[in-house]
Amino acid sequence: MTDVTHHLAPDLGTTAPAISAPTRRLLDASLVLAPAVYLAVDCSYAVRGWDDGTTAALHIVAAALYGLAAVKLVSLVRGWPQAILLVVALLGVVGNAGVGENTLHVSLGGNDLFDADGRANLFKTMGFFFPLTFLVAAVALRRRAATWWPPLLVLGAVLFPAAHVANISWLAIVDGVVMLAALGSCRQALRA
Repeated sequence: MTDVTHHLAPDLGTTAPAISAPTRRLLDASLVLAPAVYLAVDCSYAVRGWDDGTTAALHIVAAALYGLAAVKLVSLVRGWPQAILLVVALLGVVGNAGVGENTLHVSLGGNDLFDADGRANLFKTMGFFFPLTFLVAAVALRRRAATWWPPLLVLGAVLFPAAHVANISWLAIVDGVVMLAALGSCRQALRA
């Protein structure tokens, strides 16, 4: 490779570039910010109803923030579990944002994809990858974490579909508190 081409397309090799300090701080903050915003979303759904458009718009923002938290979790895992978690997390972020978009669509008078069959089943399935992200992360990080942390993350992951599929507001809020506790304590719970 010529010097010019080398600068344009450096050797990617097997080592990943270091994460810059601002990026590291952003990803660390997302472990608190994402579940806190999602807890606010669930509180808003509880007060305004599960088909509220304003809450749905905030839901989409919360899904994006959870995307950052998922990237942080992926960065903490190594080997094949990291690759698996990356795929599950990306599908989960898309599924979670899709649910918010569907609610926004319904609030504007559109059809609800949860009531549709056929191709809409793909949409419904994608949503389950969101809590699966946290199950995979809990299993992948269990040897590096304090003994109480993986079960707490698993509890949040299990409560999520139970609360959100059935639109049980109080359970969604409990789940939000559990996820805030689990992800918010991630850095303290993990051993180097």
